[in-house]
Amino acid sequence: MMNILILAANDFHDNRDSGYPLALSEVNGKTLLQHLTEQCNSILGAHLTLAVNELDCKKWHLDNVVRLLAPEANVVQIRRATSGAACTALLAISDFSSEQPLLIVNGNELLDIDFNTVINQFLRAEYDAGVVIFPSVHPRYSYVRLDEQQLVVECAEKNPISNHATVGFYWFRRGRDFVESAQQTIFKHAHVDGKYYICPTLNEMVLRQARIGVHRIDAQHFHPLKSERQFEKFDATHNALSKEQA
Repeated sequence: MMNILILAANDFHDNRDSGYPLALSEVNGKTLLQHLTEQCNSILGAHLTLAVNELDCKKWHLDNVVRLLAPEANVVQIRRATSGAACTALLAISDFSSEQPLLIVNGNELLDIDFNTVINQFLRAEYDAGVVIFPSVHPRYSYVRLDEQQLVVECAEKNPISNHATVGFYWFRRGRDFVESAQQTIFKHAHVDGKYYICPTLNEMVLRQARIGVHRIDAQHFHPLKSERQFEKFDATHNALSKEQA
């Protein structure tokens, strides 16, 4: 079984479209949430959990949308703002089996990759954890530094310590490794501007000499959709490509 957590409890909304949560914004005729649930459910043995905002459930019935898209999924309603994605994840996965694999995916981005292919690569390499990276130096992203064996030796949030930026795709061979690492990160107050992120939790695994690998993608296969501006940019790019292909 593969436990999969989609983090879709952010506070961003699309004011171009009546203020709906960005997860409900449509991309190529489907909501962003539908794209993500379909990708995650394609993974063999997927057991899906979605962390969503309680207010979005009350106002926009987001929980009903999730149940229509993924009837077997577990919906965790987050009642108030947390101190970052790592904290939200800990709230959502409290009942996950500690020895089962865990995949954490951001609910505000699209990846043009096959999730199974990436996970199988990590499994074949016998990594303890794995992340997807793309080339960038912009400080809006999280970053990993690699050694000569292309294993992760350091992680940082909003700080380009290399040109290996991460997307919101974090795989752990054992769910307990993430839980323990996130707890240690919080215990050490290793936050960025008061927020605890997923990527820096991997530093705790590095300290335990875990093998953390990477899967490289080109930047054009990563579509962050965390604001209206990014959606507008994605729409413009997609429309231009559609015209070229017509």
